[in-house]
Amino acid sequence: MAKFPLPPLDARGRRVKTGSRVRIIGVPELRGMDASVRPDIEAVFKHLVGTAKRVSGFDSFGCAEIFFTIRRGRQRGMHSVAIEPFLLLVQARSSASQRRGAIKHGVRRR
Repeated sequence: MAKFPLPPLDARGRRVKTGSRVRIIGVPELRGMDASVRPDIEAVFKHLVGTAKRVSGFDSFGCAEIFFTIRRGRQRGMHSVAIEPFLLLVQARSSASQRRGAIKHGVRRR
């Protein structure tokens, strides 16, 4: 049985924070969900697997909240999901964003 709130740690043990860019690596257990809505929700989660999204915040259970849009297909539209942090991988900052951060803080690279 999981203890709530869940720790904000990804599958590798890295800290997941609001604003972190994460890759979704799995689908949560949906067994306790109503059978009539489970197929649609499972399809949305399967669409997410392998994609990188930004964490908008955390719910009271410690799940990461992610908002996104599916542009085509049966599930198209705006969605939000709450997903356990251990089903995520925090993505490293790109070198371009690292340079912007360095410039913002007055550090110049040569």
